[in-house]
Amino acid sequence: MRYRSRRPLKDRVLAEWRGYWEPQDLSKFENTLSTVVGKTMKGLGLNDRFNEEMVFDAWNEMVDGFIAGQARPVSLERRVLVIQVLHSTVHYELERMKGTILRRMQERFGADKIREIRFRLG
Repeated sequence: MRYRSRRPLKDRVLAEWRGYWEPQDLSKFENTLSTVVGKTMKGLGLNDRFNEEMVFDAWNEMVDGFIAGQARPVSLERRVLVIQVLHSTVHYELERMKGTILRRMQERFGADKIREIRFRLG
């Protein structure tokens, strides 16, 4: 049930006649927050959502430390990973390594999650 049902007239009359309210039976409702949140996320389609923060963290592991310091992931939209690069020579090297980096990302996260990598100088 989505909402608590209103007490039937018979229960309300008995409670008024007795002078006190008996607690409602809440056993048919969810009793833990985790089950409520889980059902809500599943209903909204957020349960299977891809976490782009995992890709951003994996970037530092997949490239050299120097390159990781000069380039960082900015966004992942429509399966395109955008990397912001600070220096043009690093941009050139990343363009040369683009196929290898893309293959590693696809092996780790799946080709359905990342289809392309773009480098943006700036």
